[in-house]
Amino acid sequence: MSVQSLPAQDTGSGLDFLNIGPSSSILSLGEGTSAVPTGSSSFYMNPALLSYELESGLDVNYTLWISNVQSQFVAVHGKKNRFTFGAGVYSTRSDDFEARNQPGPPSGSFSISYLAVSGGLSYKLGPVSLGATAHYLREEIFQLRANGYAINLGSAVRFLNERVTLGLSLNNVGEMEELDIEETPLPSVLKAGLSARMIEFVTPGENDFPVLMTLFTDWTTPLNNYSTGDFAAENSNDGYLTFGTIADLAGIFEFRGAYKFGPTERPFSTGLGISVEPLTFNYAFVPFSTGYGSAHSFGIQYTF
Repeated sequence: MSVQSLPAQDTGSGLDFLNIGPSSSILSLGEGTSAVPTGSSSFYMNPALLSYELESGLDVNYTLWISNVQSQFVAVHGKKNRFTFGAGVYSTRSDDFEARNQPGPPSGSFSISYLAVSGGLSYKLGPVSLGATAHYLREEIFQLRANGYAINLGSAVRFLNERVTLGLSLNNVGEMEELDIEETPLPSVLKAGLSARMIEFVTPGENDFPVLMTLFTDWTTPLNNYSTGDFAAENSNDGYLTFGTIADLAGIFEFRGAYKFGPTERPFSTGLGISVEPLTFNYAFVPFSTGYGSAHSFGIQYTF
């Protein structure tokens, strides 16, 4: 049995889960969130965005990926003066892989799992925010174990009465221990994005119903060569562009959608948020263009 090839067949570099949005809100926006705050999960994409959260919060999510890959994510953040702190746990697991030492019936089954335990910090000075996140990483394949670390660095700035946000982040820079023979490469990326609250109006009628439209775009560039399950092999090192929109209806309903231009196998994503203070219920739907199925993610955010 060759366990080295299994993560490449299923999840690209193995640790490619670090570039998959851990929360429903990030997934519904196609991970194009280097300039879009998403609550406690912000420090997984751009830690500087934590500073733009108005309140402390808790975020709990469950994602059913294709091929019965399941992910769980929980994170919390709190504010103190100019600092905002965040911490979270993100895990993904796939079971029932058949183990064989020779042709014929399997000799048993095994699991593949990945874990990130993370802490983030951001500092806000005027319209500018700087942030950093440290990840402790662990991968388990069959009887093999490896530990490692990764660092995210981010910056953001807001202007035009905080209607426009620019974000820049460097994600997943670090290293892993050897897994049997070789270390698993980290999917390091550079992300740059812009979001703008472009359209705001009130629907006609006796009862005011305000609508706020936010447009965003995000550019992602892989920084190393690795075969990823989310991109065609011949274009695995190409960057891609994400466009999306968020429609906020009276602060109660939030409709989200995004489209990726590039060699991705999941170009479209959409989702919904329903807020009943202090709770927000999130859902994301991510279909795969390859016909492998669709991903569904469910989340709850609590602000305090």
